[in-house]
Amino acid sequence: MLRNLTRRRELIWQLSLREMQGKYRGSYLGMIWALVTPLLTLMVYTFVFHFVFHAHWTDQPDENFMVYAMNMFSGIIAFNVFSESTVRAPLLIVQNMNFVKKVVFPLEVLPVSVVAAAVMHSLLALVILVVGAACGAGPLHWTLVLLPIVFLPLIMFTTGICWILSSLGVFLRDLGNVVQVVVQLLFFATPVTYPLTRIGDPRIRLAMLINPLTSMVVNFHRVTNEGLPPELGSYSYSLAAGALAAIVGYAWFMKIKRAFADVI
Repeated sequence: MLRNLTRRRELIWQLSLREMQGKYRGSYLGMIWALVTPLLTLMVYTFVFHFVFHAHWTDQPDENFMVYAMNMFSGIIAFNVFSESTVRAPLLIVQNMNFVKKVVFPLEVLPVSVVAAAVMHSLLALVILVVGAACGAGPLHWTLVLLPIVFLPLIMFTTGICWILSSLGVFLRDLGNVVQVVVQLLFFATPVTYPLTRIGDPRIRLAMLINPLTSMVVNFHRVTNEGLPPELGSYSYSLAAGALAAIVGYAWFMKIKRAFADVI
């Protein structure tokens, strides 16, 4: 898998750029939307959860709303890598059927390029987080240099899921609608808009910890907002889950892609 993807790295890069540019092609602001969209999302979510539902990230009643906003936003950045990619995945092969009929084209790079484009979007959103911290919303931590380590299990896990979803989407055209609902449920079942410490019921907490996205988002919080390195236990679990998803997803995709041309 690694040898194959490394050999195709130039193609993956070109497809990722095409994915990025295609999302904003024809709009007046172009790539500026990659910064405007997460900023507007941050404003809306902060208003709804902090000012309407009075959600707090800490136990301090006089907590500055920027503390909640920055912590929530870091979780959104991490989760969006997963959500943008998986929602796009079910129709990915169908929408690129011209590649399916080219025997020599490596279809396995299509899901990878979608995940790579989502990571690029997240890096642009991180600019807002860093600028907000530099403007006084919170300190800039040295642990930001550990972001590539935190991104690794998230990228592997998301890519593996996208390989599976993109292959199944060829045969199950309704899968995209199901994935959108599941991703919405996962958003609220993952500690993105609230800290994991707010969950008091041990059974619910255990169920959330089984979700690999929980460990990934929590460690993203630690690195970006708390100035702490990833927690070893949760990081090991998320890394193992990411590696397993990538290996299984790749093996499944490579086995089933031979049938794509017959169905499409």
